[in-house]
Amino acid sequence: MDCYLSFELSSSDFVTALSISMSDLTDAYILLFVAGSAAMLIGGLIVAAGTTAPVAVSTLPETAAATFLRAFWPRYYALGAWGGAALTLGLGLLAPSSPLGTAYSGLLTALAALFTAAMWGSMMMIPSINRARDTGDHVRFASLHRTVLALTGAGLLAGMVFLAALGWVLPGQYMIWMH
Repeated sequence: MDCYLSFELSSSDFVTALSISMSDLTDAYILLFVAGSAAMLIGGLIVAAGTTAPVAVSTLPETAAATFLRAFWPRYYALGAWGGAALTLGLGLLAPSSPLGTAYSGLLTALAALFTAAMWGSMMMIPSINRARDTGDHVRFASLHRTVLALTGAGLLAGMVFLAALGWVLPGQYMIWMH
């Protein structure tokens, strides 16, 4: 007994199938780019924060360390703030058509915005911290420094939660290749 399986595939069906696959692949590549970019930004900021100041303070004379760190921190926070702003804007623009759904995309956008706000707020406090140090107001300096450390920690924590939340859904996006 012979058994034959036959089906008809019109050119419009092929184009539809191809466009769905390309759309799914594009979504997966965009999410992978976002995850990679965010991981490099947040990872770089964590490493820089954890190593730069301690190394500068422990190896350089006090005036040289102060000069170096006053040049370093504005750049550090600017990188975080502008990188976070680009991430937030990109996610906000992609949210309505995201394969992750509006609610989950909104969560990711909110986490990116929190990261950005923390970096921006810390950057804006640097002149006040420097002024307190220059005038010898040790109480104000210590208070502002603790505030910046808390803001930076909150921002980096938001960034790590963002990466974990994005990492949680990425494997599901790659299931498209198994169909």
